[in-house]
Amino acid sequence: MKKTSIGKYSSVLLIGDTHLPYENWQYLDFLKAVQKKYKCEVVIHMGDYEDQHAISFHKSDCELFSAGQELEEVIERTQEWYKAFPNMHIIDSNHGSLVYRRLKVEGIPLAHVKPLSEIYNTPLWVWHDDLIIKTRRGDVYLTHGKTSAYNKLAREVGCSAVQGHFHGRFEITYANSVFHERFNMFVGCGIDRDSLAFAYGKNNIPYPILGCGVIDENGVPHLCKMHVDKNNRWDGVV
Repeated sequence: MKKTSIGKYSSVLLIGDTHLPYENWQYLDFLKAVQKKYKCEVVIHMGDYEDQHAISFHKSDCELFSAGQELEEVIERTQEWYKAFPNMHIIDSNHGSLVYRRLKVEGIPLAHVKPLSEIYNTPLWVWHDDLIIKTRRGDVYLTHGKTSAYNKLAREVGCSAVQGHFHGRFEITYANSVFHERFNMFVGCGIDRDSLAFAYGKNNIPYPILGCGVIDENGVPHLCKMHVDKNNRWDGVV
């Protein structure tokens, strides 16, 4: 798996799963406020930018958008996201790669498919398998979601690690030794928890947690929770 290194000694905004067009309607505003507060120079989306519910390998809900409608909605909403974060990096993910996986199952060569940056009209966005960012406290490995076990990923990759994917995980845990200090971080998500797209998780524990992560210019990780009321309205506080 190719690992790209970016963001040396920069403050980095780490965006949770959004699953457009089924994201929380104020999540983007929240992210812009977090970016401003921490002066984030690098923006990384941890994966599942789009949901692609209608082309999933699972049965889709007939009350939601068709595949064509869903794509149109994502393209339209992406205009606002691109305006806010014109140089965003996106990590590949299970939902983000759905169109490619469906094509492979049907035996269609991927050469027939336009890059997502063309489809979304986001020429400066870059997609990655996974990432390593350089910080003053050492390397930090970023991937969409490999394991939810306590501190396991940081131990396995030999450095601090950040994941999305697990909507109900929003935490930073540390593992210190004589030789190193490592953290394992889960950044929550930005989904509309009431959407039918997430009906499969209605009875799940834990419940999705709205929020994002930041690694500041000193390499220190932070979690920023998006506090909302019963109507999913953000209170405006970062």
